[in-house]
Amino acid sequence: MNAGGSGGLRQKILLAASVVLLIGAGVYAWRYVSGGTDYRHSAERAFKCSECGLPFDYTIKHGDMAPYKCPDCGKQTGYPAEMCFWTKGADGEWEAKLDPTYVILKKAMGIDEQTYCPDCGREVTGHNKRPPEELMAKAREKAGQ
Repeated sequence: MNAGGSGGLRQKILLAASVVLLIGAGVYAWRYVSGGTDYRHSAERAFKCSECGLPFDYTIKHGDMAPYKCPDCGKQTGYPAEMCFWTKGADGEWEAKLDPTYVILKKAMGIDEQTYCPDCGREVTGHNKRPPEELMAKAREKAGQ
């Protein structure tokens, strides 16, 4: 009789584990299909028109390919933009700024050359490095923020 009792307990444990796994798989599938927060952050990016120079936000949709349509001039000349938060101070030294300059990497347009910021002259790269926090704090202080 003990064998039947422990078998019933084993079945209950297996059933509970199956339910937990099924719920976990359902949650994972729902997040994958619904395009959870991580997807939205990667799809919402800054762009810049190579024709008219307008920086704009755009949410990439399934099947989209660059270049994207510019909302200002209507041409298919919008490319992902990197943000440059650097500028040169009056003394010629590098400083941080709060409002970035949007820069299209030449490689994004199929040109195999380095890209430089038109504002500060620094090289701009993919995932462009921001100024250190102490320089950003100085920029916020200077702007009264």
